Amino acid sequence: MVTKLPINVEGTYVSQKINKVRWIPEDYGECKYFFTGSWDDEQNSIKVWTFDYINEEREVQYPRELSQFNVDGNVTEIKFIDKTHIAASTSEGSVRILQISSYDRHTPLRQIYSWNKLHNYGDMLCSCTSLDTMEGDIATAGEDGTVKVLSSRRGEVIRSINGADSCSIHSICYIKHNEIITGNVRGHMKIWDLRSPDNKPAASFLFAGDELATTCIIKHPTQPHFILAGSESGALAVWDLRIDTFPASLLKAHASCVTEMQFHPENPKKLITCSVSGELWDWNMEVMTKRTKTSENWLPLEDKNAVTVNSLMPPLHKAINTFHCDKSRLLCGADNEALYFIKNLKY
Repeated sequence: MVTKLPINVEGTYVSQKINKVRWIPEDYGECKYFFTGSWDDEQNSIKVWTFDYINEEREVQYPRELSQFNVDGNVTEIKFIDKTHIAASTSEGSVRILQISSYDRHTPLRQIYSWNKLHNYGDMLCSCTSLDTMEGDIATAGEDGTVKVLSSRRGEVIRSINGADSCSIHSICYIKHNEIITGNVRGHMKIWDLRSPDNKPAASFLFAGDELATTCIIKHPTQPHFILAGSESGALAVWDLRIDTFPASLLKAHASCVTEMQFHPENPKKLITCSVSGELWDWNMEVMTKRTKTSENWLPLEDKNAVTVNSLMPPLHKAINTFHCDKSRLLCGADNEALYFIKNLKY
């Protein structure tokens, strides 16, 4: 059952469709600065923003742009490598490592490395659809069905899995440093052991019976053998990789495609999801676990009515593509060219 929470939501028109938004981590206190990546614009960009008060009453803060880094194509993903470096992918098949100053957030982003035409059909470019980072390495997936592993230290491609899939790979996630999982447009999930010299998956399985694209994959923050994935139908699936390759739970969730998922960084029992149907939901995942003296397994659930689900803001008429939360502050970006700021999120 979905309930609405009385949360303070502030929306600001920013004149760009936002595909990715990421808080910039701070060593002390709450985050004040953030990145956005745009799509479907004449000139897409990665921007750095902060929040400022615009009047003396100091009641409402509004985003203010600090710098802009232009890119060709749409921004498809932004992930942190460390506190001052991000990996950003585009629909032109490229990946860049960009650096932000630790001291002056107004300083324009500086490009450290770039890989152009990383994903392609020969001379024709295709999108780098997803990437993930771990311990300085970057794993990317593309419409060409290939997986590339990059080194942020050396600026090299350290592993290529050509023909990883016969169709577009939509999502990729590190399970551990030498193991990744991918999901394709037909809902096929594959686990890859990066230590193996063979370009063959260590395991493969289906999201569900229907051939629906796996649009995002994440792992549980404290129990990485639990994998969650969202699909283009709006469903969520959970696997316990220790047991088998059948979903332990399949939740009928959003009305349409799940665009992003994140466990709250301070509370691994709280899952947040957003969707093309303009919904931003907060899930209490505690009910999905059954604790015993010897193990902890996911309870099989058939729909979201068995889970407490809160709507964090009124549904939009456009897709919510992205969000990022830090303690009690959450940002989300949508196709209505607006940014939304929630500043009293309970966790």
